Amino acid sequence: MSNAPDLEKDADGMLDPSAVYTDWERLVQEPDAQEADSLSDLLDEERGQAYFETLFNEMNFPGMDLMAVSFFRAVPNLAEQHALFRRLARDFVRFLSYNYAMDLRAAGVTEEGLFYMKKGQIPENYTVHLKYPIAYGGTMDFSNMVFMQNTPFHEDIHVYLNKQLISETGKALTPETLYVPVPTGKVYIPFSLFTGSGGKNKQDRSVYAGFSAAAFKQIALKAMPGR
Repeated sequence: MSNAPDLEKDADGMLDPSAVYTDWERLVQEPDAQEADSLSDLLDEERGQAYFETLFNEMNFPGMDLMAVSFFRAVPNLAEQHALFRRLARDFVRFLSYNYAMDLRAAGVTEEGLFYMKKGQIPENYTVHLKYPIAYGGTMDFSNMVFMQNTPFHEDIHVYLNKQLISETGKALTPETLYVPVPTGKVYIPFSLFTGSGGKNKQDRSVYAGFSAAAFKQIALKAMPGR
């Protein structure tokens, strides 16, 4: 009998295809889905850039950039898209386990977790997230993927997005402009000293980008004279 933990069971949609659907995607697939048609179903006109910048700061997304993206197209065949996502997510975590082991450790992944990532499994409370939604110009490939903790960081991103994509009465909205918290890099390391400053598809702009505060402290200590 294998002693390997059932890591995939808690992965974001690795086993259950429906688990990877966002709340907004579930709404738009409902047979009776309809456009918002009353004032209560629409976002306040005041909820523009200033509102969402303030909300972004209040919710605190360390090491993320706030990006404004325009609606691109309705996503055709969501089931096929999510099947593709699950396959790519497995390949992505394998890729990371062999090429970004230091970043994964800094993000809190254990050696056991790294072992199972090499098998394409995702450790508990971690997920693969698409930085930019497909409907807003995101691509289904590694360049648009980031590995991150599910609670609280991934959940917070979708709480933020849902304030724009779901009305107070529970109907799906499709705003022309969507404000998206975008983690930097391929592995999101919480509490990084690096702070994003805007700019889509920018590379990490500091040699210390992505290091945790503890890791940065160790680097500084080792750099001191006499060490």
